[in-house]
Amino acid sequence: MTDQNAQDRRSSENRLADAKRRDYKAKQFIFRERETGDQAFIIMDGKVEILKTTEQGLEPIAVLEKGAMFGEMALIDNEPRMATARVTDDGAATLLIVSHEIFQKKLSGLDPFTRGLIKILADNVRELSRVAEKPDR
Repeated sequence: MTDQNAQDRRSSENRLADAKRRDYKAKQFIFRERETGDQAFIIMDGKVEILKTTEQGLEPIAVLEKGAMFGEMALIDNEPRMATARVTDDGAATLLIVSHEIFQKKLSGLDPFTRGLIKILADNVRELSRVAEKPDR
Protein backbone atom coordinates (compact mmCIF):
# COMPACT_ATOMS: atom_id res chain seq x y z
CA MET A 1 0.00 0.00 0.00
CA THR A 2 1.37 3.40 -0.91
CA ASP A 3 1.81 6.09 1.73
CA GLN A 4 -1.02 8.10 0.14
CA ASN A 5 -3.40 5.12 0.14
CA ALA A 6 -2.63 4.39 3.80
CA GLN A 7 -3.15 8.05 4.67
CA ASP A 8 -6.47 8.15 2.77
CA ARG A 9 -7.67 5.04 4.62
CA ARG A 10 -6.71 6.44 8.04
CA SER A 11 -8.36 9.76 7.17
CA SER A 12 -11.55 7.98 6.14
CA GLU A 13 -11.61 6.01 9.40
CA ASN A 14 -10.98 9.16 11.45
CA ARG A 15 -13.84 11.01 9.76
CA LEU A 16 -16.29 8.50 11.23
CA ALA A 17 -14.44 7.93 14.51
CA ASP A 18 -17.41 9.22 16.51
CA ALA A 19 -19.91 6.93 14.74
CA LYS A 20 -21.29 4.08 16.85
CA ARG A 21 -21.24 0.38 16.05
CA ARG A 22 -24.23 -1.82 16.67
CA ASP A 23 -24.73 -5.55 16.35
CA TYR A 24 -27.93 -6.92 14.81
CA LYS A 25 -29.21 -10.50 14.88
CA ALA A 26 -30.21 -12.53 11.84
CA LYS A 27 -33.58 -11.37 10.44
CA GLN A 28 -33.60 -8.28 12.69
CA PHE A 29 -35.19 -5.19 11.15
CA ILE A 30 -32.99 -2.10 11.01
CA PHE A 31 -35.74 0.20 9.75
CA ARG A 32 -39.02 -0.09 7.89
CA GLU A 33 -40.38 1.51 4.76
CA ARG A 34 -42.17 4.85 5.36
CA GLU A 35 -40.57 5.41 8.77
CA THR A 36 -38.79 8.68 9.34
CA GLY A 37 -35.07 8.29 9.79
CA ASP A 38 -32.13 10.20 11.15
CA GLN A 39 -29.38 7.64 10.59
CA ALA A 40 -27.52 5.98 7.75
CA PHE A 41 -25.64 2.72 8.11
CA ILE A 42 -22.38 1.21 6.86
CA ILE A 43 -22.03 -2.57 6.93
CA MET A 44 -18.90 -3.57 8.85
CA ASP A 45 -19.71 -7.29 8.84
CA GLY A 46 -22.59 -9.44 7.61
CA LYS A 47 -25.29 -8.83 5.02
CA VAL A 48 -28.41 -6.66 4.87
CA GLU A 49 -31.33 -7.09 2.53
CA ILE A 50 -33.34 -4.17 1.21
CA LEU A 51 -37.05 -4.93 0.79
CA LYS A 52 -40.04 -3.15 -0.77
CA THR A 53 -43.66 -3.64 0.19
CA THR A 54 -45.77 -5.08 -2.64
CA GLU A 55 -49.19 -6.70 -2.87
CA GLN A 56 -47.44 -10.00 -2.13
CA GLY A 57 -45.71 -8.66 1.00
CA LEU A 58 -42.06 -7.74 1.50
CA GLU A 59 -40.06 -8.41 -1.66
CA PRO A 60 -36.24 -8.34 -1.67
CA ILE A 61 -34.72 -5.85 -4.12
CA ALA A 62 -31.06 -5.98 -3.06
CA VAL A 63 -28.60 -7.68 -0.74
CA LEU A 64 -25.82 -5.45 0.55
CA GLU A 65 -22.49 -6.65 1.91
CA LYS A 66 -19.53 -5.36 3.90
CA GLY A 67 -18.63 -1.76 3.05
CA ALA A 68 -22.04 -0.84 1.64
CA MET A 69 -23.88 2.22 2.93
CA PHE A 70 -27.67 2.43 3.08
CA GLY A 71 -30.36 4.65 4.59
CA GLU A 72 -28.56 7.82 3.53
CA MET A 73 -31.52 9.30 1.67
CA ALA A 74 -33.31 10.09 4.94
CA LEU A 75 -30.30 12.16 6.03
CA ILE A 76 -30.24 14.14 2.80
CA ASP A 77 -33.89 15.10 2.40
CA ASN A 78 -35.68 14.21 5.66
CA GLU A 79 -38.30 12.19 3.77
CA PRO A 80 -39.64 8.81 4.97
CA ARG A 81 -37.63 5.66 4.25
CA MET A 82 -38.09 4.34 0.72
CA ALA A 83 -37.59 0.68 1.68
CA THR A 84 -37.18 -1.71 4.59
CA ALA A 85 -33.74 -2.91 5.73
CA ARG A 86 -33.29 -6.22 7.52
CA VAL A 87 -30.31 -8.42 8.36
CA THR A 88 -30.29 -11.53 6.16
CA ASP A 89 -31.30 -14.84 7.69
CA ASP A 90 -27.83 -16.37 7.30
CA GLY A 91 -26.10 -14.53 10.15
CA ALA A 92 -25.69 -11.45 12.28
CA ALA A 93 -24.43 -8.06 11.09
CA THR A 94 -22.36 -5.27 12.60
CA LEU A 95 -23.27 -1.80 11.40
CA LEU A 96 -21.62 1.58 11.79
CA ILE A 97 -24.31 4.16 12.51
CA VAL A 98 -23.92 7.56 10.86
CA SER A 99 -26.12 9.98 12.80
CA HIS A 100 -27.78 13.06 11.38
CA GLU A 101 -25.34 15.17 13.42
CA ILE A 102 -22.26 13.44 11.95
CA PHE A 103 -23.73 13.72 8.45
CA GLN A 104 -24.45 17.43 8.85
CA LYS A 105 -20.89 18.03 10.06
CA LYS A 106 -19.59 16.35 6.90
CA LEU A 107 -21.96 18.37 4.69
CA SER A 108 -21.03 21.66 6.33
CA GLY A 109 -17.51 21.26 4.97
CA LEU A 110 -18.79 21.19 1.39
CA ASP A 111 -19.33 24.20 -0.80
CA PRO A 112 -22.97 25.29 -1.47
CA PHE A 113 -22.88 23.99 -5.05
CA THR A 114 -21.96 20.47 -3.93
CA ARG A 115 -24.57 20.49 -1.13
CA GLY A 116 -27.21 21.61 -3.66
CA LEU A 117 -26.16 18.93 -6.12
CA ILE A 118 -26.49 16.23 -3.45
CA LYS A 119 -30.03 17.43 -2.67
CA ILE A 120 -30.99 17.46 -6.37
CA LEU A 121 -29.65 13.92 -6.84
CA ALA A 122 -31.64 12.71 -3.82
CA ASP A 123 -34.81 14.35 -5.16
CA ASN A 124 -34.25 12.69 -8.54
CA VAL A 125 -33.79 9.25 -6.95
CA ARG A 126 -37.01 9.63 -4.96
CA GLU A 127 -38.96 10.79 -8.02
CA LEU A 128 -37.67 7.89 -10.13
CA SER A 129 -38.64 5.50 -7.33
CA ARG A 130 -42.17 6.94 -7.23
CA VAL A 131 -42.53 6.61 -11.00
CA ALA A 132 -41.27 3.01 -10.90
CA GLU A 133 -43.82 2.12 -8.18
CA LYS A 134 -46.84 3.34 -10.15
CA PRO A 135 -48.83 0.49 -11.68
CA ASP A 136 -48.89 0.24 -15.45
CA ARG A 137 -51.80 2.04 -17.03
